[in-house]
Parts: sequence; structure tokens; C-alpha cells
Amino acid sequence: MPGEEEVNFERVTKVYREEGGKKTLVALEEDFYDKLAAYVKRLEEVSNKETQANPNSPKALMLQDELRKVLKRRDQIFTYRERKLALLASSKASGAEIEVLPPPRQDRILFDQMVALLRKTRADAFGGSPFGSEAGPTETAPPAESPPATAAPEKKPAGGMKVLSSEETKRPKVAPSLKDHVVVHVLEDLPPFAGLDTTYHLRKEDVVTLPKTIAEILVSRGKARIVQMPGVSA
Repeated sequence: MPGEEEVNFERVTKVYREEGGKKTLVALEEDFYDKLAAYVKRLEEVSNKETQANPNSPKALMLQDELRKVLKRRDQIFTYRERKLALLASSKASGAEIEVLPPPRQDRILFDQMVALLRKTRADAFGGSPFGSEAGPTETAPPAESPPATAAPEKKPAGGMKVLSSEETKRPKVAPSLKDHVVVHVLEDLPPFAGLDTTYHLRKEDVVTLPKTIAEILVSRGKARIVQMPGVSA
């Protein structure tokens, strides 16, 4: 902020009033918080010294009052800016282009951390995937063409492995066609992940019918293998 490099009681009061009266961030210099912290420390030292010498002197009482007001306004300044940064971070996490005024570095750090946290929370809420970020929205990608396949057997095979039937996947309206599905053998326990219209809970040794797009990702990451069914081409 040009011409306002010193941080004192008047400067703190001015920033406090401007920050509370605007919806946008007040422009501050890079080291504003550092200078504010140094000012508060000096004020505390002087106030303590005067209070120890004569706690009821006008100077001691004035310094105590100034310190109390500065601390309250300092906290409120940060609260005002924190709320504005949170709104900006939410917009950026949603994909909006945000032009942020160059604030103190503490504000930039807070903003970046909030954006990262909001993006992670959104990803988790929309369906965490064991495939990682590089997998992308696999459940909505167009299915790869494959030769017609016969229906996979629904009985439980030997060895305690289970088959996930169409009813168990809870697909709405009509049962899914197995045209673009394959049978896979799960090789390790997987965290729950969201498909197009169901959440999969896969454990090691499960044998399940999955959309081909999901199955290919699991296989490519060594988490499952394709089960070749009699009469069905690979």
C-alpha cells in the first residue's frame, strides 16, 4: 500500500475499518503481518515496563488500552481476510479463474492450502478412486468396442470367491447388458470406489463382472486379471 509502510495504531485502525467495509481484499504490502507482529511486540514491552513501574499511571493505562485494541483489531483483520480468501479459494477449486491481489505471503500460503484442501475434498466427495488422479473420469468414458460376450455365470466358484450379480450392483431401471463387461479376478483388497451408478467394494480373491473400462484400469495397475470365460474371446 503506497505511502503506508509503517504499522502503528493509526495504520492498524485504518486497515481494520477498510477490511470490514469492503467485500474485496484490501491491498497490503508483502510483509504487513511481520511488521504488525513487531509493532505488537514493542507495544507489549513498553506497556509491561510502564505497568511494572506504576500500574495506575495515565501512561500505563493508555498503553494497556492501546495494546488491547490493537490485539482485537489484529485478530479481526485476519478474520475478515480469512473469510474473503475462503470464498476465493472455493471459486478457484470449482474451476473459476481468480485474480487475487498480491497479499502478504501468509495470505497466499493460506489461500493455496485452502484451494488444495477443497479440491481434495471435492474429489473424495464425488467418489474417490483407487486408480489415482491419472485415471480421470473413467466411469463416464465411452466403452471400448468388444465382441459380443455371453453372460457370465452367477454361481459362486470354488475357493470361496464370489461373483457380483447385476442385482448386487444396484443398477437402476433395467439390468445392465454384459456386452461391454468382463469378468475379473481381484488380486488385492481395494478401497471403495464409485462407478457410474454404484459403489464397488472389492476384496482380494473376489471374481466380479465389471465395465470393461474399469476392468482395464484395474488390470493395467496390477490390481486384477481378466478371467477368460469359455466361448468368449479376449
